[in-house]
Amino acid sequence: MLRKEKAVLTKNKVFETAIALIKEKGYDNVTVSQICEKAGVAKGTFYVHYNSKEDIIKESYYSDMGQFVLKQYQNFISQDENMSIKDKIEKFFISELMFTNHAGYEMTCRAYVTNLTECTSQESKHFERRGFTKELKMLILEGIDQKVFETEQTGEEIFLYLESFVRGLMASWCFSNAEFDIVKKGEKYIGKILKTL
Repeated sequence: MLRKEKAVLTKNKVFETAIALIKEKGYDNVTVSQICEKAGVAKGTFYVHYNSKEDIIKESYYSDMGQFVLKQYQNFISQDENMSIKDKIEKFFISELMFTNHAGYEMTCRAYVTNLTECTSQESKHFERRGFTKELKMLILEGIDQKVFETEQTGEEIFLYLESFVRGLMASWCFSNAEFDIVKKGEKYIGKILKTL
């Protein structure tokens, strides 16, 4: 195994361990030492990947989400090689909501708070940090080329429209104290929204 692949696996292990512990005990009741002990890594290894426990929260909706979403999305589309562009876009967003469900209520709420707070003190790099959405933007542009959308909106406008809905659904899930199944609601609403485009 290459060194880079091993580093990715180690980071994933630390992240997954942190999620499990936070779901079990709550964010405030989990320490970096506990995460390292449970993951079977040294504290120094933790700090190679994250600067702090808060960094896990910050990164959860950027690089960690990206890995999860792209893997899940590829799994979806590998099951149907004739899937339409709109169906692929829907599966992409369902993959994002699956990550939200996986990360859990507290991690998602804290990710919103942490990343929005960061926006107030410095220029937001939100869209740049969400590199995995390049795949979504390519799907939208492909859809425009194939004339699958009945809207005059540009690719960027369609992207912002759909992203805003999904981010809003995640925020509503947080405000409702996770009272609804976010994946099922997403499946219900995203398909309807795509039909209007």
